[in-house]
Amino acid sequence: MEEPVSAQKCYLLLGEAPTEAAAAKIAEVFADCPYVYFLSAFGRMVVGVFYLEEARAWWLQAVAESPAITLGLVRAAVYVTDHPAFPVRMEPRDSYPPTERAPCGAFCPECPRYRQPCPGCPASPFFRPEAQ
Repeated sequence: MEEPVSAQKCYLLLGEAPTEAAAAKIAEVFADCPYVYFLSAFGRMVVGVFYLEEARAWWLQAVAESPAITLGLVRAAVYVTDHPAFPVRMEPRDSYPPTERAPCGAFCPECPRYRQPCPGCPASPFFRPEAQ
C-alpha cells in the first residue's frame, strides 16, 4: 500500500516591482528558496512558481496582502491550484552549503513568525518540521 502524500499546492506569483533593477534583485534574492520551481524578472514584473504544503501558504498570502513589506513589490497577485498538470509535486530543494541564514538572507530566530506559524526554512539549521 502506498503511503499518503501530504497535500501540496502550486502557487503562481505575479508581482510588479518599482523598477526593473528591483525586480531583478527580488528574483535573485529568492532564486535559491527551497520552494521555488521558477522565478524570474521580466522588466518590472516578477513571476514565480512555488510548490508548498498548505501549512506554508501563509507566506505567499502575506506577499499578496502586503507586497511592499514582504518583497518590496508595488503590487502582487497569488494564484493557487491543488491540481497542477505537471509537475504534480516538487520536493523542497536543498541549499548547499547549509548556512545560518536561509538562502533569501533571512535569519529564522530573528523572525517574529518563526515557530508559529513558520517552522523555519528547510535550508537552514533552524528548520523544525514538528512545528508545522
